[in-house]
Amino acid sequence: MKHNKKRISKIIDELVTYLFTMGATDININLQEKKNYYKIILKSNYTTKDKDKIEKMLKCLKCDKQEEMEEYYWELTGECNVDTELTLVGMMTDKADINISENQIEVVLYRYK
Repeated sequence: MKHNKKRISKIIDELVTYLFTMGATDININLQEKKNYYKIILKSNYTTKDKDKIEKMLKCLKCDKQEEMEEYYWELTGECNVDTELTLVGMMTDKADINISENQIEVVLYRYK
C-alpha cells in the first residue's frame, strides 16, 4: 500500500489531537514496525469527566477496517479544525485495544502491512 508510513503519522497526529481535547498533558508515543504490522501505543493522562468523549473514542477506534474508504480519505486525517476524524482512524487500523483507568488511558493500535 502506498504511503504507509505517512498514514501512520496521520493516525498518530489525530490521536494526539484528540487526547489534547480530553485534557492530556502527558502523552507517550511508542511506534514499532514489525515484519507484518505496525504497532502504535499511546499512553496519556486525561482530565475530562465528559464520558461522551471517551465513548466516542472507543466507538470510533473499534470500527472495522475499510481499505476502500481509507484509500480515498486518509489524507484528511489530522487536518480538520472543526471535528475529529477518529472514525477514519478506526477505518485505517486493523485492531484496537483500549485500557482506561481513573486518570490514564492507553491506546494500542495495530495496522497490518
